Amino acid sequence: MKLYLESCCTNLEEVKEACDNGASRIELCERIDLGGVTPSKELLMDSLSVSTIPINVMIRPRGGNFVYSEDEINRMIEDIQTFKSLPVNGFVFGCLTPENEVDIPAMKKLMEAVSGKPVTFHRAFDEVSNPEKALEEIIDLGCSHLLTSGNCEDAFTGRFNIAKLVEQAAGRITVIAGKGIRPQNLRQTALDSKAPQFHGTSLF
Repeated sequence: MKLYLESCCTNLEEVKEACDNGASRIELCERIDLGGVTPSKELLMDSLSVSTIPINVMIRPRGGNFVYSEDEINRMIEDIQTFKSLPVNGFVFGCLTPENEVDIPAMKKLMEAVSGKPVTFHRAFDEVSNPEKALEEIIDLGCSHLLTSGNCEDAFTGRFNIAKLVEQAAGRITVIAGKGIRPQNLRQTALDSKAPQFHGTSLF
């Protein structure tokens, strides 16, 4: 069975490798040591020029938590507005409150800025206090995808939790299993999680 693989890339070499090895989509970011932050416009433009598959762009102003100030949200909106004029496939972001709930007002501002392009709510989800409630809120916001490790350290450990999210989502949002996906655990994660898509930095 052919799996839908999203490759997390931080430079041109990784973009080319993903395309050459059969990835289905790229998530472009920088500073993977911080969990990924917004890439430069230069890296995005260069990546678009060489990629043969769709590119989603991470919008994250810094590492650390996912509780953003008004200034940080405005910066994220500015980055979205800069990037959406380019042929990107979609955007990747997520905002939480200090209580580890989805920051709905902040998310609504960002969703408005993307002007209908696909949005993946990233692994900020794995820090929420109530995953079932958060999933419904993310669906209601209009996100097309959810990236999650099943609220566990990695997607293999959380694969049965991911299966519950896939069942709850019932096709209303595409669940992407991600974090710690490797060639040696990919097939088992796919079988047990029932996720339709998979995300990682070392998929090949």
